[in-house]
Amino acid sequence: MKYRAIFKIYGLIIANMLLIMGGQLGYLYIVGPISMEDGRPMTLPEIPFLGLLVIILIIAGSLIIAAILQKMPAPIRYISINNRPYAREIRDETDDSESSIYRPNYPGQFSRKTGKVHYDKADLEGNLDWKGDESIPEKLELKLGSFEKRELQLPKSGLLFFGFLMSLALGIVALGERGPFIYLFPVAFIVAFSFPGLIWVSYIYSRTITSPEPQRLVLIALAWGMFSTLPASLLNDMGARIIDVDPNALLGNGTFGRPELILVSLVAPLVEELLKPIGLIFVMKRLKTPYEGVLYGVACGMGFAMIENLLYELFILIWYGSDAWTINAFARGIGSTVLHAVGPAAIGYGIALSNQMEKPLTKYAPIAYIFGVVMHGLWNGIATMPFMLEGKTWEYVSYALLSLMVILCLFFIVKILEYGKEYTNMELETQKFEEALEEATNSGH
Repeated sequence: MKYRAIFKIYGLIIANMLLIMGGQLGYLYIVGPISMEDGRPMTLPEIPFLGLLVIILIIAGSLIIAAILQKMPAPIRYISINNRPYAREIRDETDDSESSIYRPNYPGQFSRKTGKVHYDKADLEGNLDWKGDESIPEKLELKLGSFEKRELQLPKSGLLFFGFLMSLALGIVALGERGPFIYLFPVAFIVAFSFPGLIWVSYIYSRTITSPEPQRLVLIALAWGMFSTLPASLLNDMGARIIDVDPNALLGNGTFGRPELILVSLVAPLVEELLKPIGLIFVMKRLKTPYEGVLYGVACGMGFAMIENLLYELFILIWYGSDAWTINAFARGIGSTVLHAVGPAAIGYGIALSNQMEKPLTKYAPIAYIFGVVMHGLWNGIATMPFMLEGKTWEYVSYALLSLMVILCLFFIVKILEYGKEYTNMELETQKFEEALEEATNSGH
């Protein structure tokens, strides 16, 4: 299927939700729920065999992730068998031509030591290279081409954006009309929380100017971003307990004061912007140019954004109803989603630039991390402005400033992507020049 990566991504979402459920459940039963400021106790339901349930959830999520991200077996290559006695035996008797017969060559089957046992031309340079061979039948050549490394199979970013807008319209109709339309709402919900993140991954991936990055590695970065929401939520909760945050204020039912502002504008940015880019460790060898740094950084951030969108939009729908869900889904889709790309993209860019310039990571990565934290903190601080300052005027000011922040985030992502592509072009031109110079030098001797 053309867009099979989407099904893998939703499989990763389900698996990470199982992990999050298991981790959160175990955490809350160990440390207990955070206490309300008004003294009302928060109790958790009695669940028999809780430890077993937590283990099952975590193992199930881990197995699904491992199954989706498992490394594919090495591809089968084909070699030609020309004018051999056994080849003539299997050739069609009606075919009098001397055309080649092809059979599979499994990686490692042939070597200079064992090749002659199976194939008398195994040690001729380029003999197993089927590319560009005009004698290869067209149908077989297409089959051989399918063994190339799999590219990321996602729809174009424009199509994903159109689907996101349609999901909001479908959600409004389903929640407003009710009746049989209500059964369409899960489709709208799934698209609304996931497509905004996929838009950015598809947009940046489609601008590859060298060979596209393997789909599996992009999915690994996405999967880490999804998983990082679990340790981020646990660390944020610990921070809330330390500074004595009122949960009612976070739910919009209490006074939003200094502890709550510190949590959302300082603690959360420090924690989340540190955890999201850790996924770059799994693809560190691929960060050869700034373009790859931006791609994999954005993938980490979008994985985080998808799970956060899912949880926030589900909470808004349950507590505040359909109208609030529509506004929240739209705001998060065009706003906070791209915000989550800024920090990891900056760090990925800094790591790749350090590799290219042969500079220590400590030169660029800390600056990129601080930049991501500042942008995240400003966003959260501006978003909470209406809760701290009275009057409709501050609400409008908050919307205007958030719109400006969205523009700044978009500008940053696009510009570092363009610079990464220009830098890659420069590297390619330099490499070609050096190869041509070397070839000319060798031919001169």
